[in-house]
Amino acid sequence: MALEFTVRKEIAASPERVFDALKDLDAASRWMPNFVGIEKLTPGKFRVGTKWRETRRMFGRDASELFEVTGLEPNKSLELYVDGTQGSSKRGHYRFRYQLEPAGGKTVLTMEAEIGGMGFLLELLGRFLLGSFKKAIISDVEAMAGYIEGSKKA
Repeated sequence: MALEFTVRKEIAASPERVFDALKDLDAASRWMPNFVGIEKLTPGKFRVGTKWRETRRMFGRDASELFEVTGLEPNKSLELYVDGTQGSSKRGHYRFRYQLEPAGGKTVLTMEAEIGGMGFLLELLGRFLLGSFKKAIISDVEAMAGYIEGSKKA
């Protein structure tokens, strides 16, 4: 059974600026906590099918995951799939769905996360660790929002 949670954040920027920041892989080093690097695996513009390997420092070690864009509606939504079998964890999958809604000169960003395919025991254990994972995601969203709100070109 998949683990799911939702994070919402109001960002003082237009949906266009928020969307641009979500897809700007080169800017991730300016806001992403524990950032090590991103390796672009798909040439060309950011689109459905774009893949990259993202590496962060976690628990004192570098951890990499393979991301793929599976849905994209400019300035409205972005869907990402992370194949855990191709990353440091060597199992499971993650889905992230970002929805952007204009709200009086601001944007409400809603991110839905789903973690699955970990196996019964790890998913059971995951229920206890879900709070920590959600805190990390909230930290990412807060950091990105701070970057967007503090940058005139984000």
